[in-house]
Amino acid sequence: MKKRMSEKGNKILYMVLSLLLAAVFWLYVDDNTLAREFRNVPVDFIGAEDTLPSRGLMLAEGENATVDLKLRGSRSVISSLRPGDVRAQVNLTNISAAGPYSLTYTLQYPDNVNSSDITIDQRSRSAITVQVTSLYSREIPVIPSVVGTVDDPYLYTAEGLSVEPSVLTVSGLRDGVDQVASARVVVDITGATSTIQQEFNFELLDSEGNVLEDEKVRLSDQRVNVTVPIYMTKELSLVVRYRESPGSRKANAECRLEPDTITVAGDPLSLATLDEIVLGEVDLSDYLTDMEENPLEIRLPAGCENISGSKTTNLSIRFHGLSTRSFTVTNIEAVGLSESQRFDRITTAVEVVLRGPAGDLEQVTEEDIRIVVDLTDVASDGRVSGQATIFVDGYSEVGAVGSYKVAGKIISS
Repeated sequence: MKKRMSEKGNKILYMVLSLLLAAVFWLYVDDNTLAREFRNVPVDFIGAEDTLPSRGLMLAEGENATVDLKLRGSRSVISSLRPGDVRAQVNLTNISAAGPYSLTYTLQYPDNVNSSDITIDQRSRSAITVQVTSLYSREIPVIPSVVGTVDDPYLYTAEGLSVEPSVLTVSGLRDGVDQVASARVVVDITGATSTIQQEFNFELLDSEGNVLEDEKVRLSDQRVNVTVPIYMTKELSLVVRYRESPGSRKANAECRLEPDTITVAGDPLSLATLDEIVLGEVDLSDYLTDMEENPLEIRLPAGCENISGSKTTNLSIRFHGLSTRSFTVTNIEAVGLSESQRFDRITTAVEVVLRGPAGDLEQVTEEDIRIVVDLTDVASDGRVSGQATIFVDGYSEVGAVGSYKVAGKIISS
């Protein structure tokens, strides 16, 4: 009898101990897990920005979908999650036609969280419903708007203004796309001292020029490159280099350019060290008498614009303190021939005009004048016509004016 009572007591003790152990284990597990609600979890749509548009499709409805979740996991994991750490993800890459779709989603956690450590206690929805439609596209112009002013000596020239790209492709639902007439980019040039070249944001306008806000459209570019030329203006002197010779000295010639300056606009760095434009070289001996009309082309430095308007300048030359006198000269010789060659003249006399001080000219005789033709560059025998140089021996301020040629024949012995 006592033995039976002892066995029964042991069974009761075992049952009590088992209940106590189960309670302790349950309390231990409950203390180390945590359930937490995450509301308005955003949904990311894979393929909405690339795959669907490449197939002429777009996500028209459902793109703002969210889900409410109740997640459970270890206390350390769940408590470490911030509101933005949990996202839902829907794959659209298998869609190839317009229509409604009900798609399942997966949950994405930070890289340091193992998804197997989290279970979903509750969810507000198990699938995301979306509407996929055909993509409508059209092109719109990008219109630059320059505001502000630059200070002297700088200049903004609208002719060089450029935008790249100059046209944007707008895509989306037809109703939204048709609202967009153009894109405007605003550039403020106030205080600019050099060309502006950079990326700018733009704003969309309707057909009446009103700014469109929150238009649900896709754009081929989010920013555009704008170049706004800002030049420095500067007045430059026009200069001619003069070649002098006896009887044609600059001291005896009054040379004038009209105009003798020009105002240009160009890159500030290029203009900083530039003070003049050299138009070329003029040989004073080419002019027998005074010359009133001789237009010279104004060649601008690279990268400069002419803002004066004058494309040519006129050179006038007036000689003073000099006289001219003509001579018939027969003293003609050739140089530059080899020892086996001789020059037989065809031209036997040349009418030469000399210029110089009157007193010197009175003393010059035909014997003082030599006509020399250089045939160094002539390689073969035969008839030749060469440019001649006139020498006046003994009179350093007397020289020929104009150009002269002598014809003859080269013969090898």
